[in-house]
Amino acid sequence: MATNKKMAVKYKTASLIHSKGFEKYQQDFARVLLPEEEYTVEEAKEILDKYFEKKKEGK
Repeated sequence: MATNKKMAVKYKTASLIHSKGFEKYQQDFARVLLPEEEYTVEEAKEILDKYFEKKKEGK
């Protein structure tokens, strides 16, 4: 039985960081937090959101 699972598309980290969808994140921190060459949009946002949510809670 074949499934129609959509493959997650991975993008170059530099492209994600400079895209409009990631403009709310500080680019310097994003580069450090995303050391891999490629991520899906969801993976990258999850990593960044976890970090920046911790920063907000720590204030």
